[in-house]
Formats: sequence, C-alpha cells, structure tokens
Amino acid sequence: MQSQTLVVTPSVPMAQVGNRTFLDIKAVEGLKQYAALWPGRVRCLMRQGDRTQIAFGDFYDPADLPFDLMSIGDHLQDSPGAFDDAAVVLAAGDSHLDLAMPYVTTAPTVFVIEYTLDTRLRILRLDHGLSIQTAKSSAWLLLRERDRRRAFSKAAGLQANGTPAFDSYHALTNAPMRYFDTRMPRAQHVTAAEVEAKVVQVLAGRPLRLAYSGRLAKMKGADHLVPIAAALSRSGTPFTLDIYGDGPLRGEIAASVDRAGLQDSVRVHGPVPFDAMLVPRMKESVDLFVCCHRQGDPSCTYIETMSCGVPIVGYDNAAFKGITALGNVGLSVPTDHIVALATAITKLSNDRAQLADMIRAAARVSRDHSFEGVFRQRIDHLRTIAQV
Repeated sequence: MQSQTLVVTPSVPMAQVGNRTFLDIKAVEGLKQYAALWPGRVRCLMRQGDRTQIAFGDFYDPADLPFDLMSIGDHLQDSPGAFDDAAVVLAAGDSHLDLAMPYVTTAPTVFVIEYTLDTRLRILRLDHGLSIQTAKSSAWLLLRERDRRRAFSKAAGLQANGTPAFDSYHALTNAPMRYFDTRMPRAQHVTAAEVEAKVVQVLAGRPLRLAYSGRLAKMKGADHLVPIAAALSRSGTPFTLDIYGDGPLRGEIAASVDRAGLQDSVRVHGPVPFDAMLVPRMKESVDLFVCCHRQGDPSCTYIETMSCGVPIVGYDNAAFKGITALGNVGLSVPTDHIVALATAITKLSNDRAQLADMIRAAARVSRDHSFEGVFRQRIDHLRTIAQV
C-alpha cells in the first residue's frame, strides 16, 4: 500500500515547559490546515528550543492536535523512522539544519523558502552594522547559501513565499510554486458593504486614518513612523496614525511622539489581539497602511492588511514590489526616503477617488489569497509531487 503520510519540518522550534508543550500559534494553525486537507496522516517534526524563541505561542496538549508531533535533534539522520512512511516531506528551506533532507530520505522533498540571500544580508547589516561580526556572519551565510542551492537542485519541488524567493530559486527545481502567506480566513475578509462604508468615509474628505501594525524594530522601519507623521504635519495634511505592536523601539517611538508634539494625531497602542481587535479596527477605521519595511521578506502583513480593505503605502523592497504587481493596491517609494513616503500619503489625501479605487482593489485582490485558498494550492502542489 502506498504511504500517504505528509512529513512537515517547520523552521520554528517547540519548547517543553515542565510537562506542557509550548508551540508557535501560526505554525499550529498551518499544520491544522494541512491535516484538514491532506488525504492521510500528517507528522510534524520539531526541534527543541527555548520558549523565548517563540514570539507568539501558546500551550497545547499534543494529544488534542490533529497531527502527530515528534521531537527531533539537529541532525536529521539521527531520527530513524521519522521518514519511513513519508509520501512527501515539506522541509524548511530557511533553516540550514534541513538542507540535508534530500540526502537522508528517499521520499520526495519539497522545500519552503521565504528569505533570499539579499534579505538575510540586509537584516544582518541592520542588526549589527559594519563590524567584524557582520563580516564573519556574512561569510557563514554565503556558505549556507551554497548548501541551500545544492539542496534545492536535488529537491522534487519548491514552495516560495513571495515574489523575491520565487524569483531567486524557482529555476533550481522542476516543480516550483509561488504563494503569498496569510492567516486571514475568508470569513474574516472585509465584506463588500464594509468596503463601501470605508469608501464613503474616504470620499467625505475627513482626515486620513493611517495605521501601522507589526514589530517595532529598525528592520521593519518603525523608527521612521514618527518622522513620517512629522512630515505630514508640516505639510498640513490632516491625518491620524495608530501604531500597533511591540518591540525594542516601542519606548523611543512613544517618547518621540511627545517630543514632536504629535499626541493629538499619533497614538501608540502596543500589541493588541489580532482577531478580536486588530482586524475589526483595520476593517472599520483604517484607510491606509504605512509600511516602512526595509527588508524584502514576505511578511503576512501585506495580504492580511489588504484583506481588511486597506491599501498600502510603503518602501519599494522586493517583497512589496511583488505585491504592487498584483494590482492597484498601493504606492511605493524608494527605501528610507521619509519625505517621499509622506508625499505619497499626501497625494492620496488630495486624490480621494484614487484612494477609493485602491481600497476596492485591495479587497478584491486579497480574496484570491485567503488562508484556505493558499493552503489548498499548497496541498494540491504536494499531492501532485507525491502522486496521491
């Protein structure tokens, strides 16, 4: 009988806290979707880590999960039996620990990849600047990139999250696919009535309701949020800016709001529950998302924001270029050009008809990339490779 087990090795670890298992919430939701769609068993292989390595996690009882959870070590060859009944293995191409996968199992391997070498090097420079440590780490990344490309060339397929990863690696395999990751199910997508209610607000000429959500860190460009707001204020553009999230820059951002005298227009909320608070607020009271991401990783932020009927104005990193190619869903400016980003916002404030068109386009384009739809495409891709 042909094996029908899907083996998945996420890049995130698991953590044991006493007799309880702490897992990444996003990973669990994705694995649940695999289990619902795959015609057989799903086995998840995770390495042990520390709870602090899991930014958004929760405690789970493995017995209650619809997939098998198995702890493995760093070396794949030390996990006998993990792949014996695999129809296909979905491995983390971003983790150098999984690059040996095509060499340790006869089952077809499909790698998932999100980060390009350019993005890895950019993040390294943003985190550590020009230093000896940066040089050493860059050399290590270059060696791992050689290993990565070799592994991909031996794999049966590739699932690339976002346009930059697809463009960088799709030629290495005969079965590549591109997808845009999101955790927004169809039921949460903005409705046509909600879109039109937002359009009415925009066309009424009221101050633009801007928002940012995500990690408040330099590589996300969070240090530019208040300077952008200050530039808007100087230009006389009426606006409010709500900032949601947490990170190392949160305190400095709040302090800079006070120093700039922007307390009446800029509000720093901290992290809020995604489903219960952030999504409803985005759908009801946000006209435009300010995205200062410097790096080109395929953030879920793009599609999830559009799913709320919110277009994006942001820096033209490689990932956002791939998003704007999908339709009239946003405006991009050169990275780190604060005044240019503020000018783009002012342009839309003065052209409300264009902004209304972008709101409708964001909602329309995102419907093709729902949580369920993306996972159905990915499972279909795996089934074709596994021939099950």
